[in-house]
Amino acid sequence: MQPTRLRSQPTRNSARRGLALATLVAVVSACGSSNATASHTAAPSGSMAPTPWSSPTATPTAPPTPVPTPEDVTFPIAVVVRYDDNRPNISAAALTTAAAAGDLVVPCEVAGLSLGGHALTLAANATCLPADQITAKIHATAKTVGLLPPGLVSPSVKVLPVGDADLFGSPTHRALSYPLLAEVTTETAAAVDWTAYKVDDVRTLISTGDTCPDRGVSMMAVTKGKGWNWTLAGGDAHYAGIHMDTQYSGPQGTGWPVPNIRRNGNSGTMAALISDNDVSANDFECPMLAGWKQHDAGQVFSIDPRVAQLLATKGGLKVVTLGSNHITDGGRAGVLETLEYLDAAGIKHTGAGKDLADALAPAVVDVRGVKFAFVGWDDIHGSAAATSTRPGAAPMTDATVCSAIKAARQVADIVIAMPQWGWPEYHNTITKEQIAQRAHMYECGADGILGSGTHWASWASILPGPNGPQFAIGSHGNFLFDQNWSQQTMEGVVVEVTFVGTRLAQFRLHPYVVVQGAQPNLLDPTADGKYVLQRVWSASDVR
Repeated sequence: MQPTRLRSQPTRNSARRGLALATLVAVVSACGSSNATASHTAAPSGSMAPTPWSSPTATPTAPPTPVPTPEDVTFPIAVVVRYDDNRPNISAAALTTAAAAGDLVVPCEVAGLSLGGHALTLAANATCLPADQITAKIHATAKTVGLLPPGLVSPSVKVLPVGDADLFGSPTHRALSYPLLAEVTTETAAAVDWTAYKVDDVRTLISTGDTCPDRGVSMMAVTKGKGWNWTLAGGDAHYAGIHMDTQYSGPQGTGWPVPNIRRNGNSGTMAALISDNDVSANDFECPMLAGWKQHDAGQVFSIDPRVAQLLATKGGLKVVTLGSNHITDGGRAGVLETLEYLDAAGIKHTGAGKDLADALAPAVVDVRGVKFAFVGWDDIHGSAAATSTRPGAAPMTDATVCSAIKAARQVADIVIAMPQWGWPEYHNTITKEQIAQRAHMYECGADGILGSGTHWASWASILPGPNGPQFAIGSHGNFLFDQNWSQQTMEGVVVEVTFVGTRLAQFRLHPYVVVQGAQPNLLDPTADGKYVLQRVWSASDVR
């Protein structure tokens, strides 16, 4: 359908009210004129003078009935762009400019707009589409900015916060006063169900990537005395060029590109991002041991148990999957020790356990009455598998995947699968095996997939499901992991997934780079962060 030329919305609204008022004035004036000219005979002295309403010969005239002016329904309206647009937000000034320039796609049903308590003026050449057609327009056209009622927001478009206020963001940001409001008539509101918005219905999930803070991470935190809090105290950073690291040959035999990183400051912005959540999850790959030791190299890991409290307090972490190819690096006893440290920190776990049933059991978090369940498995060989009598990792087979997901569905409203998969490592594309595994997880009842295992931020997907969109990300990339020999292994994305009730509404990515092999720092998504975002979106399938 071709866009319709949009009329000036505030003018249309005012005109409708003005017409109602003019009609009312005309009716009242006409009735008053009739009464003033009515004739009757004067009554004899001492008797009551007849009136048009008391005279037995007069026709009674009822007073005019006021014509009610319909009240408009006001609701917050989201600013949306395509899912792969790198803009992190939009300012009120930029929104005003876009409106004046005719650069907004606006729902035709909207009767008026206000921003910060003042009317938002649209250009004379502004265009509109029916509200239920705007998502398709935005999804099909890069860089287009539109306005969308909250009930129509889906993950195929990305909601831009207005300044810091975010209808679909973290608890802190959605608690701020949202400045952009729209109006529709009561008749329109009664005919549609997309104007309603309740902040208490929104729940945001944060997920971070591969975490095994040994080698370079523990060296900086412990050996060099920075402290564990320092590892999550990252701010933001930028690149000052690229150099080649020849430690490994790379795809062309000349090594791998490595960015020259410069810090911008703003210490603590990473911790602020990941800790501001309703529920959060992480891929925790390695065992925490009382007798842990610093490894400067190698492929066998052990982790300082203080990391559990770090992730719980500074990182706001609620759930981990332990289903990895390194979780039994400390032996089967190391699995049990790791569970104890997580339990003491209040972090729930799945993917490994004291036996197979425990490893497959869901980790459940109740968020204001909506229960999230997480289940995980290891599909990259290296760890000992849990058995009916022995600790280990949950093996990833068709049977274990389906049984775990179905068990989670029995106790939760939203089920998230957390596989370690995608062998061989170091790629951003989806494998044929992952395509089949993803379909199997969805068929068994998963609502979303938070994958890991390739050490690169990799493909994502938003696909239609029987109960609405279903999300997946193949891998987040390294988080607390020290592979600083390539740009691809140094960069990652924090995944932010938003639900309204149990409906998937948003899937947004926050790019970062690991500095000094130990500390994740955020990247500007419109500048150097675009490299990792492009790596994800170029291999993705969003419908």
